[in-house]
Amino acid sequence: MKILYLNHNFKGEGTYFRAFNFAKGLALLGHDVSLFTMSPKKNFMTSSYMESGVRITEFPKLLDIGAGGWAPLDLICRMLICAVKKYDLVHAFAHKPTVYLPALLAKKLHKSTVLFSDWDDWWGRGGINKGGRMKLKTKTEDFLEEDIIKKADYVTATSVALKTRALGLNVPQKRLFHIPSGCDINRIRPLQKKQIVSLKKKFSIDPKAGIMEFIGFGQADLGIVIDGFIQAKSRIKNLVLLIVGPLEKKWEQKISDSCFKSDIIVTGKVPYDLVPEYAAMADICYLPLSDTPANRGRGPIKAGDYMAAGKPIIANPVGDISEWIKKYRVGITADYSGKSIAEKTVFLFKNPGLMKKLGINSRRTAENVLSWDKVSQKMAEAYKHAVSFKNK
Repeated sequence: MKILYLNHNFKGEGTYFRAFNFAKGLALLGHDVSLFTMSPKKNFMTSSYMESGVRITEFPKLLDIGAGGWAPLDLICRMLICAVKKYDLVHAFAHKPTVYLPALLAKKLHKSTVLFSDWDDWWGRGGINKGGRMKLKTKTEDFLEEDIIKKADYVTATSVALKTRALGLNVPQKRLFHIPSGCDINRIRPLQKKQIVSLKKKFSIDPKAGIMEFIGFGQADLGIVIDGFIQAKSRIKNLVLLIVGPLEKKWEQKISDSCFKSDIIVTGKVPYDLVPEYAAMADICYLPLSDTPANRGRGPIKAGDYMAAGKPIIANPVGDISEWIKKYRVGITADYSGKSIAEKTVFLFKNPGLMKKLGINSRRTAENVLSWDKVSQKMAEAYKHAVSFKNK
């Protein structure tokens, strides 16, 4: 099957990882998959190359007004390709103009093409767009988010909340698939104690220190982890907080004011290839989530990274991660407060047998339930159903 994936992000950010990992999985199953994304560096040039069996094309970012999705030259290039080339199936990841318009053009011009829309974040109606974004841009995105779901032949949703929202838009159950993001079990693996000690030395961390760890860009709720660390640190002396990723400015003062600031390590943006090493060093990984529409809609890829590394997770009981913790016993939940995060952290460190068991469950779930190979197989089955139905 000839498949086109449309992604609005800069390559290597956000939804790009969901799109790329599915594309890679589909390529391994024998499909011809192309992935369109936006270049993080080039303003005028387009580049195309093969990576892990997927043909990736990076389009120019000139005059983009956000973190991807609005660059006019990017849009023109995609529209031209989608007008000329025919694909058996086009999968639109999100709804930004550089995804929405080429996807609908392909559907209009090539009648046999099946259009899928992937919903992996809750943007409008109180979601990510709530707050200080440009008013016209926000209103446009709010419309596009729901309109592409209505116009697609089929919809994939990363979370139960977004599946439910799609049903509320009158998407028939038979055209709707709940397919979560997966775990990269080949790239991210648990390591032996000696290997972890070596990594701690490599990154100038005390080999005997316990590590509380958060990985990722989405840091809206990181404050309760910082507060939890400060409170836990008063009870566990040899403890560090490792924040992997560029720190949002709003948390700088909180860290600077802490009496334990020397034990809070912020890596800044790290190369993709180093994430497995950082994940392997953690004792406990954190997924702080306030109870908002945006968080209920998430299927956070960082949870997959945590499980692939075989780590216990402390999370707030919001969205799909709550169900995973209950069903697969990959961690424990905490109230949305620094105090609760601290209490649950201290509890796990004082119960190393339980902490080890939760980590084993995490890796087992990653391998047997949520590996990218397994969720990609679900995606392939959805495609097979859709194309066979279209051809009847």
